[in-house]
Amino acid sequence: MHLVVYTALLVGLFLNQAAGVDAPAATSKNAKALRLNYVAMQTVENHFLPKNERKSIEELIRQLDRAKIQQQPKGLFVTLYKEGKTRACWGSINPEHTDLVAGTIHTTENALTKEYRFPQVKRGEVSEIKAQVTIINSLQPINSISELNPLRHGLMVRQDGRGAVLLPGEARDAHYMLVQTKLKAGIPVKSRCQMYRINADVIRN
Repeated sequence: MHLVVYTALLVGLFLNQAAGVDAPAATSKNAKALRLNYVAMQTVENHFLPKNERKSIEELIRQLDRAKIQQQPKGLFVTLYKEGKTRACWGSINPEHTDLVAGTIHTTENALTKEYRFPQVKRGEVSEIKAQVTIINSLQPINSISELNPLRHGLMVRQDGRGAVLLPGEARDAHYMLVQTKLKAGIPVKSRCQMYRINADVIRN
């Protein structure tokens, strides 16, 4: 359920990688050790503090970035849920920040302030909000949806400069996943398009 604003960098980063090989297992372990969903929730709570108590993004990064174990920047998405339904989501296939903590904090702030598909999250909802962080490890070009497991993989489609993403777990059926991703990209459902399987780590409450 996530429409991504694409730039020329989107494919350049990953398709220059050889065949989209998955990232080393250490990335997944580090991401989980960092509890990035906790980082996202700390960012949400900080966002709604009174102005005189609120930390700047830079202060929050210094406070939460203690372990210093982030191996490399990654593209990531932050999804905020309430009662199992998406309230906000923001992110990028490409890395936009120097490490996972900084990326999670900035992306959570963007989900709270830039999300335009849903009403903005309100202060009174914070106690009911849960966070998911999806860390992008690689993209692999695919020729058929038979190469997709929607519970494990995300999907990116592209055609003539248009593109969209569905994250892992957002569909239970590969055909439905393809149709929904095309619709979000504005691509005719019956037309051919480029398809990329997204390999990712999903961290949630």
